[in-house]
Amino acid sequence: MKLIDQDARDTIRTALDKTLVVEAAAGTGKTSELVQRIIAVVEAGRTTIDRIVGVTFTEKAAGELKLRLMTNFRSLRL
Repeated sequence: MKLIDQDARDTIRTALDKTLVVEAAAGTGKTSELVQRIIAVVEAGRTTIDRIVGVTFTEKAAGELKLRLMTNFRSLRL
């Protein structure tokens, strides 16, 4: 089943040459899509993880982002 916002999610993951603003309610998958976008950028060879900055509004969100990135990169061995 295709999500109603699948086109937007696909754009987040694949439009790596575009600057995007993602605005959505809590629990809609913003962090998940940001993690996937960062992974896509690194996998495409456009940069390395040590050159990426992720900005969040709270320390809790920053911790969640860091944990998800570490988990994903370890599983991909990047």
